Amino acid sequence: MKKRFEVSLTKKNYQKLIGRTNFLSSNRTNIILLCIFLYQDSELSEDRINEQLEKIKEDNEKESFYFMALPYIQNIFKHKKRYFFSLDEYVSAFLSAILEEEEANWEELEKKQPKTTSIYSIDKDLVDWLGKFSEKTGISQTTLLNYSFMNPIQFEPYIVGIKNKVRKGVYLTQSNFERFKGVETAKRPSIVEEQIKALKTLTK
Repeated sequence: MKKRFEVSLTKKNYQKLIGRTNFLSSNRTNIILLCIFLYQDSELSEDRINEQLEKIKEDNEKESFYFMALPYIQNIFKHKKRYFFSLDEYVSAFLSAILEEEEANWEELEKKQPKTTSIYSIDKDLVDWLGKFSEKTGISQTTLLNYSFMNPIQFEPYIVGIKNKVRKGVYLTQSNFERFKGVETAKRPSIVEEQIKALKTLTK
């Protein structure tokens, strides 16, 4: 069952969130869920929680909003030490700390990127895994793929075999689609497959 979270962010951190949303051509909830998944092992001390909540409280232009999360995401916070803070307060502080401190693998844009749609023959097991992981986390397949493409696997594209393949629509942002420039059409599915494999390593 989904649970509703009510969170608040300073204007500066909210703008960072929207900038990341625009770069991945996604929506606010998807990026929040992706951030929680990626940094689920992070822990906040009582002082850090207080510090983040004070920043939010003192910001007259802060943004407050709701998002929904499936049990997979809810369970990430189940065993975290919250001290005497409510779950919504902890999640607000958690997201604030991530947005402020984890910037190395992120890009931001003022306007949402256009996406390019392509259809490729992809390994069925990889397609099935991506679909199931998306259902479990609530993060869209498109958001997961575009995040993976932001961190490209370095390899020589190759022609994949024809066994155990299914046709899969892939929606990549304009900047991520640049990855295919100069690559033979027959070799492009290998790039998608390798990026899905890279996503799988994040779940181990």
